[in-house]
Amino acid sequence: MFSLPWLELSRFKRHTITRLAIIVVAVIPAIYGGLYLASNWAPTDNLDKLQAAVVNADEGAEKPSSEGEKLHAGDELVDQITPKGEGGFDWQETSLQEANDGLAEGKYFAVLEIPKNFSERLVSTGGDDPEQAGLNLRTDDAHNFIVGQMAGTILNEIKSGLNETTTAEYVSEVYLGFNDIHSSTKKAVDGARQLNDGAVDLHDGTGELSDGAHALDKGVGTLQNGIGDLDEGAGELEKGSGDLKTGADKLAKSTTEAKNGSKKVADGAGQVADGTGQLRDTADEATDKAEDLKDKADDLVDGTRPKLNQAEDDFDSARNTVNGDMDDRVAQLREDYPDDPNVAKLADDMDNLGGDLDKAHGRASKAADEAKDLEDPVKNAVDDVMGKIREADKKIGKLDDGAQKVATGADDLHSGLIKLDAGAGDLAKGAGDLNDGVIALKDGTEKAKTGAADLKDGSSQLADGSDELDKGAKKLVDGSGDLADKLADGLKQIPTYDKSDRENRSDVVAVPVDAEKLKDNSVDAYGEGLAAFFVSLALWIGGMITYMVINAIPYRALMSSAKSSRIAWAGYVPGLLFGIAQVAVLYGVLTFALDFSAGAWLWTLLFSILVAASFHAVHQLCVAALGGVGRLVALVLLMVQIASAGGTYPVQTAPGIFQIISPFLPMTHAVNGLRTLIAGGDMFIAAQSAVVLLLMTAICLVATMFVCGRKRTVTLTQLHPSLSL
Repeated sequence: MFSLPWLELSRFKRHTITRLAIIVVAVIPAIYGGLYLASNWAPTDNLDKLQAAVVNADEGAEKPSSEGEKLHAGDELVDQITPKGEGGFDWQETSLQEANDGLAEGKYFAVLEIPKNFSERLVSTGGDDPEQAGLNLRTDDAHNFIVGQMAGTILNEIKSGLNETTTAEYVSEVYLGFNDIHSSTKKAVDGARQLNDGAVDLHDGTGELSDGAHALDKGVGTLQNGIGDLDEGAGELEKGSGDLKTGADKLAKSTTEAKNGSKKVADGAGQVADGTGQLRDTADEATDKAEDLKDKADDLVDGTRPKLNQAEDDFDSARNTVNGDMDDRVAQLREDYPDDPNVAKLADDMDNLGGDLDKAHGRASKAADEAKDLEDPVKNAVDDVMGKIREADKKIGKLDDGAQKVATGADDLHSGLIKLDAGAGDLAKGAGDLNDGVIALKDGTEKAKTGAADLKDGSSQLADGSDELDKGAKKLVDGSGDLADKLADGLKQIPTYDKSDRENRSDVVAVPVDAEKLKDNSVDAYGEGLAAFFVSLALWIGGMITYMVINAIPYRALMSSAKSSRIAWAGYVPGLLFGIAQVAVLYGVLTFALDFSAGAWLWTLLFSILVAASFHAVHQLCVAALGGVGRLVALVLLMVQIASAGGTYPVQTAPGIFQIISPFLPMTHAVNGLRTLIAGGDMFIAAQSAVVLLLMTAICLVATMFVCGRKRTVTLTQLHPSLSL
């Protein structure tokens, strides 16, 4: 039974290269599985070797109810994660530009951005408008997709820690708020007591207010009557002030006319005074001439005829002067001042003087003629004339004095009338203002009358309202007393918490559910969890390599009388021995190089040998049936099994086609059995997998026997294959 297998193996003793081939076949699965598992043994334990950048733009924020204390959550987060090994990655605090450049270049595997409002949004949970604080974690799948997935897990851990800390602080503030509520409620109780005392005082005051409001209502009624009387008086005053304004306007107009007339009188009186002054000068001159005439008359009397004639001429000249210029001037005065009695008297005196002068002239002429005979009469006549002239001169003097006084009085009158006119103007203006004021007063009394009516209504309402207020104050007394009692009862029900109690309660509320991840049949390392898959891959590769080195069946034996089952067995036994060697070398490397451990070592080794036996049976069948193409089919089967064996992710996560074919592939059962045995799981599952693998091994051996039977007949296609690998 074993002669043919040993014959196949004996050919590897002939040359060194064939002996080395045996070693290579045994070692390649260990190299394959060892390298893959070594590279994936504990990747999560070495994340601190991956550099990541943290950009802290947080500006901090003032904590609510902290009297200026600020929270710098960004700095605290940086301090927590930057120590090596504390934050998953090897976090380096950098600028945003440096982080972006490092991520793009592959220097940093992740960039954690802490926004400037990070602290502000964290403290907002204790305010009126809470907002979630955000963190941004950026990775670049162009450098490594898996790192991006792990970065998400790290971010969740950071977020969970922050949420727990923030919630604990917030809840601590809430419990601290109970202390504040208790203190405030106690103050409220005291305040309610004071409110009750005040309400009692208020009730007393509202009683007095009600009495006063009724007294006010009565007084307002009296005021309303008085304002009605005032309105009537204002109406009469308005009429009287209107008459006063009219009279003042007339007076102002009359004083203006009198002022203008007094100006004319003053001017005329001045002219009269000037005329009487001139008249006085002329009269004085005439008197002087009359004196000369008298002297001449005396000379005449004394017998000097020439002097008498000369005196006659002089007297005639004086008469012409008096009757000429003085008459004209007096006539002019009478024309200018027809109503002036002094002017009229002056004119009469001048007329009398003229008549006297005429008479004197006549007598003088007659005297001249009768000079010789009438010297005495002439002298007497001259004396008589001189007496009248002197008397006329005195009257003219008095007239001039009177005219001067009239002129001065006229000026004084004009000045007085100017002042009177100004006063009359002021009086008219004042009367107008008085009339306007009285009209406004009348309007005001009308409004006051209306207002008094409204006030009366208001005072009545006030009286009624004060009664209601007094009733309400009574209710306030009762209610404030009840409030104080209820607050006192409520105060007893409000809890208070000391610091340690607050911290304990805050921690519990921050994490009300403490979830602990428990693993049944846990493995020590990530690589051990993947070992079932990679061991299966290594053994499959080992089967492929084995039947690249040895023949799937001894082809010489096909020409002998040996049975097909013996021929198939002769090709399978060397492969099985190589498989056992591969299992031994593989687990030796895993154990000593990677510190691999299994939950059930003996069963794991035995099951691995069964896996190798099953895989070698499959490869023997493929190569025996198809030759070089069979090796290609084995490679395709490897790819299909990688996708459907559930080695990394459960097959249920794969597309439907892989879920359908998965139970019919040997690697699926190899992975399930090895995973169970390595982790120390349910042995029934491993037994099921072992049964399936035994069945598949038997099926493949039977099929190989059938192929051996077919191979005894050589066809043209076998002699000249279309494709040779």
